[in-house]
Amino acid sequence: MDSKIMRTHVNELPKLLEIQKESFAEELKRYNDQDSSPVNEPMERLLRKTQVFLHYTIWLNGEIIGGIYIRDLNNNRYRLNRIFISNNQQNKGYGTRIMELIESEFPLAKEWSLDTPHLNTRNHHFYEKLGYKKISEHQVTDTLTLFDYVKKK
Repeated sequence: MDSKIMRTHVNELPKLLEIQKESFAEELKRYNDQDSSPVNEPMERLLRKTQVFLHYTIWLNGEIIGGIYIRDLNNNRYRLNRIFISNNQQNKGYGTRIMELIESEFPLAKEWSLDTPHLNTRNHHFYEKLGYKKISEHQVTDTLTLFDYVKKK
């Protein structure tokens, strides 16, 4: 498995947006959150994120399989705003490897935070396995509550 993460380039955005829409389609159906769903994100907004945040493309054997964007919260604190991997590459251990790569990119990080939907028990297990602890939750819509996680080093 030759997986790597590299800063996103503009020419990768169409493929990243395609994978993002695929990856979050089930959650859109489950929560019917039209306003904030990654499925409905326009290309212009994704482009803006690559300019404002730390945006990475996930590569596997020379092919784009997903993306990650991170916010630098200062003082060696980071927020994993989104990670997505193509549906046909999920449940193969790549997510764990990618999270390890991301964390190794920021060796001075003292804290990582993220949120994930309340019904996505697979994500809960995944992040908890990596050392994240649920610290709170916040309601986004009538049907969507996000669980907030943090990992301190």
